[in-house]
Amino acid sequence: MKTKIIAYYSIFLAVAIIGYWIMTLSSGNYAEGKIEISFHVFSEILMAIICFLGGILLLIKNKHGRNLSIVGFSMILYSVLNAAGYFGERNELSLTIMFLALFLISSIALIIQVQQTSQ
Repeated sequence: MKTKIIAYYSIFLAVAIIGYWIMTLSSGNYAEGKIEISFHVFSEILMAIICFLGGILLLIKNKHGRNLSIVGFSMILYSVLNAAGYFGERNELSLTIMFLALFLISSIALIIQVQQTSQ
């Protein structure tokens, strides 16, 4: 049951990340330069793809699902903690809290995945 919840959460995050970047890039509402935003978006899309594939592989009980999921959640932890700092610096409290909550939930998911790997 935990694995299914983690898989769906991972897929949800992937879709949300891609949706966020589609909206942000189409609005032109970002402060970074072209090179910086290109590298940033590439790394986030890569993270989303890894989370999506990890979630799907977990759902179909593929042997590589757990390892891919661990990589994806590790990337998520970095990303959401970085985002919390970014929005915290801009005094956007609601977004800071949201990203810290995602950090907590994703940390729990990662811990569960690692524990299940060692069993």
